[in-house]
Amino acid sequence: MYGKVFDTIYNGTLYGHWEALVTMQQMIVLADADGVVDMTPMAISARTSIPREIIDKGLEVLEAPDKFTRTPGSDGRRIELIDEHRPWGWILVNYEKYKSMQDADTVRAQTKERVRKHRETKKKKVDVTDVTARNAPKRYIDIDIDIDIPKTLGHSVTSRFEDFWKVYPRKVKKADALKKWKLKKLDSKADMLIADVENRVVNDSQWRKSEFIPHPTTYLNGERWNDELTTVEVELTYAQQMAEDLKNG
Repeated sequence: MYGKVFDTIYNGTLYGHWEALVTMQQMIVLADADGVVDMTPMAISARTSIPREIIDKGLEVLEAPDKFTRTPGSDGRRIELIDEHRPWGWILVNYEKYKSMQDADTVRAQTKERVRKHRETKKKKVDVTDVTARNAPKRYIDIDIDIDIPKTLGHSVTSRFEDFWKVYPRKVKKADALKKWKLKKLDSKADMLIADVENRVVNDSQWRKSEFIPHPTTYLNGERWNDELTTVEVELTYAQQMAEDLKNG
């Protein structure tokens, strides 16, 4: 297993804490697919050949709150204990974000391709035979792909919710979000929703601030994928208007 290490790690608030930088790099590499490092400090030291005292100092910094971190959440902690009853075994707080992070051009290209595929498959021809007259000719009808596929032969239909959850940047109230997903029957719109979320993460200036990203339940219930993107220009215009209002009393 391996993870991505970005050079921004050297430019943030870990600057000057070289033990934390070294420890964080090793934990990203050692983490499993869910960002979990279920190892003791001694095991990390033995696995990486980095002295135990350096690992201990690094863990102390990474577990501490940091109000100036780029990515708010968990009070700025980089790692958190998996279980409160034991002092070892951690989960990397922002592992999912960095694991899936790609350059902006790649994300835009992937989003464009997802939208194109979604539009191509939006309408499908379905062969329907009139069962009331055996000799009646076959006819074709256009149906929306947004159909409810029932459970058949004891096999349940696989939900696309987990694919959506993986890319959504604000992971809160998962159970409530899943209920909304099922209630609104959004499996058929999964590709479009995932493309919209990826697009907003890159291009919507408000989504770059975690406190302005709507809860997933709010996004789904309010059909926020229909909202226009908030651009930097819009934010600047608003700020300029506020400044002008204050100036004029």
